[in-house]
Amino acid sequence: MRLFLASLFATLLSLPPLSPSQALAADAELRKAAEALVAGRLDSSSGLAGDALKSEPKSRLAHWLQAQSMIALAGRPVQLNGADRDLLDEARVRLEVTPEGMVPKNLVVMPRSADKNIPILLADASRSRLYVFVSKQGRPVLKEEFYTTIGLWGADKFREGDQKTPLGVYRIQFEIRDPRKDGFLGKYAMTLDYPNAFDSHSGRTGSGIWIHGVPDSLHVRAPQASDGCLAIANRDLNRLRKLVRYNESQIVVVPRIEWVTPEVWSANAAQAMKDFSGSVGQSRLGGIFWIQENWPWVVSYLRGNEVARREYFQRSQGTLRRLIEEKLS
Repeated sequence: MRLFLASLFATLLSLPPLSPSQALAADAELRKAAEALVAGRLDSSSGLAGDALKSEPKSRLAHWLQAQSMIALAGRPVQLNGADRDLLDEARVRLEVTPEGMVPKNLVVMPRSADKNIPILLADASRSRLYVFVSKQGRPVLKEEFYTTIGLWGADKFREGDQKTPLGVYRIQFEIRDPRKDGFLGKYAMTLDYPNAFDSHSGRTGSGIWIHGVPDSLHVRAPQASDGCLAIANRDLNRLRKLVRYNESQIVVVPRIEWVTPEVWSANAAQAMKDFSGSVGQSRLGGIFWIQENWPWVVSYLRGNEVARREYFQRSQGTLRRLIEEKLS
């Protein structure tokens, strides 16, 4: 049993990346069940997986965790094969916990909209996680978080058909009912305005990047399995639809969120407002966003509450240079 647990723990934490409500309860129970399994608390893992199945009977991971726990309790050898890969990947990303009391550096400055409840979505491609933040006294406050599937070959989309999820800042434009007639994408999809001006400037191609659901027979898909869209559980999508404001909400997709203390975030925000003061002026700011090193900073502007314009800045030797200005219709 010890050898099995050691092997499973190593597999969960070191899988190589792929080359080129009730829903809330199920998420928490799945993470706790995975934690209990790798810690060797097999009775606890089996029970927690059972609880997750009560909350979400369609969860393949819950069935798998319960089965592995029972097999190990019986003292029987467990053999993992290629069919387990997706479930191991899902368990691995669920083991990562969102740090408490920290805020994302990537949301450098929050929107100055008249309505403080307009959410900003932040997707962490490395963790298959989609967060919903709102502004409270100018600071990002976490409202919801969801497990999400990203592209089969990861993030940083470059060409049409590469099955990667794009990095960057996008408006959430409108909703599509029954985005695919066979139900594979769930009942609803929210469209993103990919490609943006920086994507086009960089030679990136493709279109049709959405946030959508999954087939009715599934709870979720594997962490990397889509054609480039973000796919979330159907229950989660229904909750998200109640929060998003079309053409007002933005989504920021990053390779990995950098979490910082509120004090560090406030200092960064103050410095950014100073650095961008010449550009922002008295405009109604839609936010300042940071994707990763060697990527342009994105500044969005509002007309009323709607995102009307974006600018892209490159920082070089302490100086900001505007690369592109993008007016949105």
